[in-house]
Amino acid sequence: MIGCSPFVVPAATSAGAPDALATFPSQRLPWKRAGATNDFAAYQQSIRQLMAAPAEAVRAHPAAADFPGPVASEAPRLTRTISVDTAIPRWHSTGLYAAPGELITVTISSNAVAGKLAVRIGCHRDQLWSEAINAWTRVPEITRRFALAGGITKAANAFGGPVFIEVPDHCGLGVLAVTIENAVAAPLFELGQTGLAQWKNEIRLRPAPWAELAGHNLIISLPSKNIRDLENPEEVLQYWDRIVAAEDDLAGLTNRRSPERFVLDRQISAGYMHSGYPIMAHLDQAGRVAEMTALSQGNWGFYHELGHNHQRPDWTFAGAGEVTCNLFSMYCFAKVCGLSRHGHGGISAAKRQANMLAYFTKGGSFTEWKSDPFLALICYDQLIEAFGWDSFQKVFAEYRDLPKLARPKSDDEKRDQWLVRFSRATGRNLGPFFEAWRIPTSAAARESLKDLPAWMPTDFPPTK
Repeated sequence: MIGCSPFVVPAATSAGAPDALATFPSQRLPWKRAGATNDFAAYQQSIRQLMAAPAEAVRAHPAAADFPGPVASEAPRLTRTISVDTAIPRWHSTGLYAAPGELITVTISSNAVAGKLAVRIGCHRDQLWSEAINAWTRVPEITRRFALAGGITKAANAFGGPVFIEVPDHCGLGVLAVTIENAVAAPLFELGQTGLAQWKNEIRLRPAPWAELAGHNLIISLPSKNIRDLENPEEVLQYWDRIVAAEDDLAGLTNRRSPERFVLDRQISAGYMHSGYPIMAHLDQAGRVAEMTALSQGNWGFYHELGHNHQRPDWTFAGAGEVTCNLFSMYCFAKVCGLSRHGHGGISAAKRQANMLAYFTKGGSFTEWKSDPFLALICYDQLIEAFGWDSFQKVFAEYRDLPKLARPKSDDEKRDQWLVRFSRATGRNLGPFFEAWRIPTSAAARESLKDLPAWMPTDFPPTK
């Protein structure tokens, strides 16, 4: 796995000697794409072959020492048995770490094999193969997953990583005992289970390079160096549990089945952060995600990505994908942090007024509305001002409970249903408001609201 022709790879240090980091992408010596498609394909294939090698054939890759990090040879290799509640789907933390290139053994009872469980080594699941990524600061693919297809499964990853047991949806096997051999202890604080004294005196000092903080609603994976001096994980996790609970509350989610996850990474597949499972963010956030002084000031980006995980397509029409997720950021600022919901400069009072005035002065268009998330967010903000958060909660819950046949089938239907359902929930005809903002709705939808009094915000649209 060394530099191939499709990349510009620094080959020597300033002193002229070969640099070990030049044989793989790193923060200090990134690899830049040069565009030779055939060679790139060969390189990609070589890494994927490495990641598909039988566990017994895996050896540590030199890039592992750079990222995700080395494991000391003297760190004890342990055998532990953990309980896994299969009623909770997705990744289960184990507090263990597989050293790069070293075999671990996972044992489950033979009658659990039908449950289609798996062991995952590594939390950095983002793959960086996209042609939109012009340079790499880490190897593009560094996690592995092995199906637990027999009573005993051997697994290994050339790059190492935290060990997880993956549980599929609707597994239904109850609580299972899972034994893992030849792994290294990793810092893991579990809210409601880990004692603070044990955390301070032993757990946070465990040798693995990556740690986890596990709340009831959110689990965070971050470098161990960022938690070595963390005195009180409880208050951090309680805070994040409140954030996720608030977003659940706004969305009308009443049956959370598993926690969300944040993973910090040197390089991710898209954007500065992105949503999904797990939510991914860059390493520069590692000092904020578990630090109460920073958290108490609010973090729009974290709430925004959680908002993506909560938004639903039924009430998010085209152009609103980067808009309705921000309702959750606003809600967290107001309800959890006790701050103004306008926690981002893009929705400040001055910016809001300037954006509206510019939009309406030149006549505005739905195309423009869709192209500017903070412009589009203003009309939602006006609804919050007029009708409160409970109106959104009521409408979101209504969508949640819709039978399949009643759900919108097209973007036109999404806009119509949002107009009609929000109008009915508030007892006001919002048709003129939607028309003023140039949000298209059908004549039939607007006609259906004629029995309600029309509503518009005061001094709207702005004229100066």
